[in-house]
Amino acid sequence: MNSDDLLNKRVMHIDTSCKLYENKTTGISYKIVESGEHGGLALSMRLKKELRRDIHIEEDYARIYAICIYYLIKDKLPLFDLLVICGDENFIYVKQYLELLFSENKEYSIKKIISIGELREITGKRKLKSYADNSARSYRKRALKSPSRQQEGVEIHPIKINYKSIKEKWEEVAGKINKKV
Repeated sequence: MNSDDLLNKRVMHIDTSCKLYENKTTGISYKIVESGEHGGLALSMRLKKELRRDIHIEEDYARIYAICIYYLIKDKLPLFDLLVICGDENFIYVKQYLELLFSENKEYSIKKIISIGELREITGKRKLKSYADNSARSYRKRALKSPSRQQEGVEIHPIKINYKSIKEKWEEVAGKINKKV
């Protein structure tokens, strides 16, 4: 891929507000560059603690990141051609897990998925930041608040995620990995 390939592409960026292993709420969001549309979710410290205790996510934060991305983009596939994922977790594993989660989705299979590092190489801009950087921080700070309190400033559109939904996808990925082995 080169910079000419980026022309006429609808680009979506994904970023986190902090690492998944940090003991604070983590916001994860997407932003579609051309339209400015964004969405996101927040993983509370409590939820992350439950996941660490029950399914030992610390062994595979890339899988949790991929599951969160799945929930963010599953209904947004028609809106982008290129997905740029920030390297908050191991990109190679995140991409593999996304391929497993979307394995039966033809629309996902035609998308181009790259890391922010790869985008920097393509554009020649070493300091290029993710377009979703600021929105990820907003989701971290405001997504878990009541709707009347979260709408201060730029309107946010939080996606609800919980222990059950994460665990379901965690086990789905584990089953697909076991079938491959």
